[in-house]
Amino acid sequence: MWDLTPPTELLQELPAEYSTESALADLVDNSLQALWSNGSKEIKLIRITVDGEKIVVFDTGRGMDGSEDNSISKWGTMGSSNHRVFRKQGIGGKAPYLVPFFGMFGYGGTIASMHLGRTAIVSSKTKESRKVFTLHLSREALLEKSSSKLSWKTAGGVRDPSEEELALSPHRSFTQVEIHGLNRHLEPAKLRGFLKDIYFPYIQYDEDNGSASTRRPVQFEVNGVDLAEIQESEVTLTNLHSSNGPDFDLHLKFACTSTNAASRQAHARIKCVYFPIVKGKESIDSILEKLSENALGVKENFDNFSRVSVRRLGRLLPDARWGSLPFMEPKQNKGQKAELLKRCCKRVKCFVETDAGFNPTLSKTDLAQHDVFTKALRCFDGSCHNDSSVEEVSVDARKGERSLNRTQLEKQYHDWINNMHAKYDVEMDGGDDEHTVIINPSNKERLGISKDVEVIRVHTSVSRKGKTWRRGDHLKIQPRVVARMKNNFYSSKSNFYGTLEYVVVEGLRGDICGEARLICRSIECPGDQGCLLEVGQDSVHLNIKESFSFPISVIDDNKCQTMDEDSWCQMLRKKSAKAPACIEVLRNSQGNDLAIDGDVPFEKVIAAGYNHPREIIAVIRPQNATTCSTSLLDKRYIVKDDDLEMAMEIYHLPGSKDHPRAKLIYKKLKKPSSCNSINGLYIFQLSEETSMFTKSGVYSFIFSVRCRDSTVIKHESRITVRPNSNTRHWQLSCDADWSADNAVVDIRLGMPVRCLAARSHDLYGNGIPFLDVHKAVITILGGDDILAQVKDIKVDLSTDLLTLYIRDFLFKTNKLDRVRPNYEAMLKISLSDSELSHPCKVKPGLPSTINMDMSLAWEKNLTPGEVIDDALLEVLDHCGNHVEEGMELIVNTVGLSFVDKCGPVRKVNSEGFVDLRGMLKVVSGFGSEACLTIFHHKKKIFNRTFQIAIRNLKAVKVPESCPAGTFLENIIFEVSDCDGVIDESIHGLQHTLSIRSNQLKDVQGAQYAFEHGRCVLPRAQVPNEPGTVSFVAYHTHFSDLETIIQVPILQGSSCCTIYNYFRLKSWIFLWQIHVYALDLVRVNSENDFEPICSYPTSSLSSQDLLSPSQLASCQSVRYIEDALRKVSDEIESIDSNIRSEEEMIKFLDSQKKSVENRIASLKDEIGHRVGAKEITRHKIEENVGTAAAVLCNLSNHKAYEPGRSFKDEVVGIVALLGTVANRDLSRMLSVYLGEDNMLAVVCKTQDAANYFEKYDTEGNVDIRFGIHQEAAKLGVPISRRFPIICLDEIRPYNGDVFWNIRQKKLNLPFPHSKTHKGFRGLAVNLINLSAENLEIITSSGHGLRETLFYRLFGELQVYETRNDMRQAMPHLRNGAISLDGGIIKGDGMLLLGYSDPEIIFPVMPDAPDILEDPEDVFTKVKKMNAEKSVLETVENKIRKAEENRQKLVMKRNKKKRKFDEMAEVMSQPSGSQLDQYHPVSQ
Repeated sequence: MWDLTPPTELLQELPAEYSTESALADLVDNSLQALWSNGSKEIKLIRITVDGEKIVVFDTGRGMDGSEDNSISKWGTMGSSNHRVFRKQGIGGKAPYLVPFFGMFGYGGTIASMHLGRTAIVSSKTKESRKVFTLHLSREALLEKSSSKLSWKTAGGVRDPSEEELALSPHRSFTQVEIHGLNRHLEPAKLRGFLKDIYFPYIQYDEDNGSASTRRPVQFEVNGVDLAEIQESEVTLTNLHSSNGPDFDLHLKFACTSTNAASRQAHARIKCVYFPIVKGKESIDSILEKLSENALGVKENFDNFSRVSVRRLGRLLPDARWGSLPFMEPKQNKGQKAELLKRCCKRVKCFVETDAGFNPTLSKTDLAQHDVFTKALRCFDGSCHNDSSVEEVSVDARKGERSLNRTQLEKQYHDWINNMHAKYDVEMDGGDDEHTVIINPSNKERLGISKDVEVIRVHTSVSRKGKTWRRGDHLKIQPRVVARMKNNFYSSKSNFYGTLEYVVVEGLRGDICGEARLICRSIECPGDQGCLLEVGQDSVHLNIKESFSFPISVIDDNKCQTMDEDSWCQMLRKKSAKAPACIEVLRNSQGNDLAIDGDVPFEKVIAAGYNHPREIIAVIRPQNATTCSTSLLDKRYIVKDDDLEMAMEIYHLPGSKDHPRAKLIYKKLKKPSSCNSINGLYIFQLSEETSMFTKSGVYSFIFSVRCRDSTVIKHESRITVRPNSNTRHWQLSCDADWSADNAVVDIRLGMPVRCLAARSHDLYGNGIPFLDVHKAVITILGGDDILAQVKDIKVDLSTDLLTLYIRDFLFKTNKLDRVRPNYEAMLKISLSDSELSHPCKVKPGLPSTINMDMSLAWEKNLTPGEVIDDALLEVLDHCGNHVEEGMELIVNTVGLSFVDKCGPVRKVNSEGFVDLRGMLKVVSGFGSEACLTIFHHKKKIFNRTFQIAIRNLKAVKVPESCPAGTFLENIIFEVSDCDGVIDESIHGLQHTLSIRSNQLKDVQGAQYAFEHGRCVLPRAQVPNEPGTVSFVAYHTHFSDLETIIQVPILQGSSCCTIYNYFRLKSWIFLWQIHVYALDLVRVNSENDFEPICSYPTSSLSSQDLLSPSQLASCQSVRYIEDALRKVSDEIESIDSNIRSEEEMIKFLDSQKKSVENRIASLKDEIGHRVGAKEITRHKIEENVGTAAAVLCNLSNHKAYEPGRSFKDEVVGIVALLGTVANRDLSRMLSVYLGEDNMLAVVCKTQDAANYFEKYDTEGNVDIRFGIHQEAAKLGVPISRRFPIICLDEIRPYNGDVFWNIRQKKLNLPFPHSKTHKGFRGLAVNLINLSAENLEIITSSGHGLRETLFYRLFGELQVYETRNDMRQAMPHLRNGAISLDGGIIKGDGMLLLGYSDPEIIFPVMPDAPDILEDPEDVFTKVKKMNAEKSVLETVENKIRKAEENRQKLVMKRNKKKRKFDEMAEVMSQPSGSQLDQYHPVSQ
């Protein structure tokens, strides 16, 4: 007895549906698994014998015996299959995965055999055993035992093998299952076809076979017939009718990516096979016909034919007859190519081969539908987006070695289908008549044929589906067939009725892929609009006109049939009665059944803002509709045609008549829809958010429909919209500028309002016209107070009566201080029929009067150096109102200076005053005048001159004379007013007395303090020589307060008698005279001189001077006297010349000091009046031969306008576009840039730069053009290159900018992590821009700092000293400068040496000085340069006078040496040497 008791849980998992064929296939599975392990020389045979009584399944597998591991009892015990352990070996490998390890559940033996019959005998033998072991199964016995104790035991035994068994299995192992008491008889023929379909790859196999013969892994026989020889199976017929072209193969690898699931893998191969159409017949139809002839029970047709079959491990799963996989479905919906692709896709069948990684159903007839790999296979191209389980599976799709994504897969698949269609499809070979050939038709797309077709044939008759279709046949084509019409594709939801006109076939007779099209004219289309074959002398053309082109497949798909004449005429009458006649818009009364919310008041006048309905509903009325219809919503009188589209267009015409300004505001195309069971409604939705009827004018509603016969039905309705006066409000503007809505009107006293325009409009902006208006009263109200009023002002109305113009009126009032400082008021305009009020600002007029608030004694008490504490200027307009706060005035001063150094521009404070208290200091001297002049916009509005107090400096107790070499002592100086009263305020250290004199060396440069108006010169030594001592005593700080003192110097008697003594005595006294003469000149070591006293001295000429020998021999004393007199006269003449040179030098010295004083005065005057910019501009003008100098000279002329001269704006010169705070910074930035960059011309655009100069054909500069022409006119041609910077071409700084500060500095990152010693900032931010230059922007919206100066300086850093700069070198990016002269330019580049550039940035500590008159500036600068030239001339004259005096002194010294020699000779007593002395020449 064999124990077959299964586990209890398996009894609950038996397959619910189990067919006879499935049961037999399970037995065959066991046999195939058993023999698969046979050796290469062992027979692999499965033999099935079927008759009316039994089924015998015999295989030559390894067999079973009674051993524990290979016991025959396991064959009959459920769940004890030996093959399940080999399942993992069936995963992977190579398609078609012929590894028949099908065992999964262990049901195959017992369940299959008991399903086929009542009893079964299993006989099996192994190679090792000599006996055959048997197992007997009985259904009744098993059922009886299963109901008692769930213990299944059955009989068995041992026998000898028969000769037939040993003959069938020479290797002596086999298994045979013999089943009796069959439940159903199996027909051998159908069984053979079934088994060949199931195990086709195991029966015959052509893949991966190097030889030409077919590989046969296993020999299958049914009743002695080899299954490899039969042709009746579905697989065989499918292979016979497939194309000979390449298949579309894909290899898929599935892997479970979920962390919660066990690691699983699976593999599959997809092979798509194309079944072409041959001579108009589908190959799939041929397959189905053959299967039907063979009585294989196939109930499919072409449309529902299974496009996918699945094999698992080479075994067909018969119930896995799926539809197309997602990638096999075409995605395009419309178009000729889309239709062709859809048709060709139906000719593809997909064969799926899977390995053991996929799980089958219990009956192994299909893949388990809920398994994640099955789901992933059915939508592996990503079409399943809602199944989360599929997202846990990754699929790698490969074609060859290349991995494909979804898009690539679809493209390659469609390309393969198009290629197979082009090569193997033969739609139609020809028609039943003589055809007409058209070569390269021009309307291929309209005909619906391929673009690459060069020849078509036109037939009037064709046989298809056993029927002849002729020209003129009336056809009825079912819905949803896509056809090609005139402008697009046609797919009707209802039947198409038409007349067949022609049949068009692609290519010549016999060509592959000869697709055919049916040309049909719609029943609604008149005959003259149908297709026409136009035959000319040289060409043939098929003009399809309004006809439709259908694929001939509509006949093959049974979607087309002919109509008899009666049916056709009846349809014509029906169509004619229902043909569209007119369009009607449903009103609210008609649309109650449709629940229309609101109504459209056609042909009426409404107010703007009318609440329109949410939708407008229109219908098309047929020809049979009558006005007396009982119900306008009667379905019989509404055209229902799903292919008709209605257009609704709404035009807005601003006027009441048609004009070209009509604007299309709405346009929609709508297909018919239904509402409340009423079809054929065209419902146009209107927006709820915006009201349509807001603008006044005429709204035209135009409805139109293009019918099937190409006629157009139109309907037009109008609505007039007027402004809504209930929502009226006003708008007021100056100069009719409406760009700023409801902007506050600005009015300034003293300035006429040229045009004040008023409009009245409703809530929606529609202008409301004014009535007959002639005059108006305008009142300005400050609260309840009337500030000003103008009556009886004439007004004008615009031609459209929408705008009221009030022109040229002027306000006057002195009450504006009541609304100060905001000046906010209300402007009221009173008309004859209405009033309007509008906020306004009434500002005071321009400064007209200035009252100076100061004490009466102010003028008399002004003294030099005094700071005025009570200067307060009250600024009033012409009406007596204080001017507005912040108004700028230019306060120019002469003899006064500003203590705060803020320049002449002063602003009016909140009270209407310019507060100069403590701001003015007297800088002019005593007795001079001070002037205060105030300008507003170059207009002088105030001028006052003040007399500075008069003071006199005088000396008292001055001696009348003084002996030479003595002292002047205790000279008293007093400062008094014009009345002689001593000014005791001249007191303290700030008041000192200085002495200027070349004769009083000991007091030169000394200062003596005044005490209560008096000062004492205690002691001054006078010269040793007689004469006159002259010196100037002056106030140290007020040099104009001075006095000149002259004191005669007397000489003693000893030096006055020498000459008389000489005249009376003999010649011996000549020595004394000679000695005395030699003492007349003293020369010191520094070649300086002392004045020569003018004593009377005799002189002799050098030629007449006798030698000592001659003098001794001279007998005449008179002769000697004459000679000495001549020498004395010559010496006196030299002395006179020396004195003249000294006087000249003294005069030139005084002249030099006078010129220097004038230059200093001009410098002071320029310093007060001239901004630093003008000095820099003057320096640029001195650089003759540069473009910058030319531009500056041109700007000085009134007529110069850059826009006229150079066609575009010139922004300026680099050196003039910015200022800095101190001279050191200005000098170093200028050195860093260099003179060329400082003189660079800055333009906005490249076009402006291009207009500066042009060139002739040889490349030379044309001096008759641009700036060179202007330079030639000035007589200063440009002699060197000059750079031009174009702002629009500069790559700007793109970081943040500090917009909240006036200078708009760049928000550059701080270069150090902490503040570095001596760091002053970044150069680009240390440049200050004037308000005018801050407004200069490029076309991209960037300013000068972001473009020009960032381009020049980048992130250049500024430090105090070189040492500070060196310590910060690791943090430098674009270099650095130091204020003491250091420059680092980039990495590793230093700039050494010293230079003081002439062209520097203007130095302005706060803001640029404002000039009162630029021409006056240039005049003073030129005058100062002229004075400098005079000073240079004077200095040259002084130098020449000193040279001449030095020559005379040297000549005098020579004479002295000669007299010394004579004195030495004459001193000899004997006088012997006089005889040897001879005259000498000098």
